[in-house]
Amino acid sequence: MKHEDYDDRKDLHLWFGLSYASFLVMPRVAMMQMPKEWQENMAELLNQYDETINTSAFGVKGCRVQALTGAGKLMKMPDELLNYRHPSPETKASLLKEKGE
Repeated sequence: MKHEDYDDRKDLHLWFGLSYASFLVMPRVAMMQMPKEWQENMAELLNQYDETINTSAFGVKGCRVQALTGAGKLMKMPDELLNYRHPSPETKASLLKEKGE
């Protein structure tokens, strides 16, 4: 039973869904479509994370991301997600959801 003051928008666990996922990945090109204030808030949160967490613990230097199809098969990462510097207007439009969606 959830408490009456529970706010699911503040529950980090929900971002991992009903899975055993260990990582959350967000494409840079998509994050750059967010408003400037959101980007600044996200940068501040990432700085707080970096100041608190030893990301090199356990000898890990970095991670790799691979794209999967809807069927769970490996696929080449779409160029639209890799081109964060100069996304086309079509890419930008595709990334943004319609209000109420």
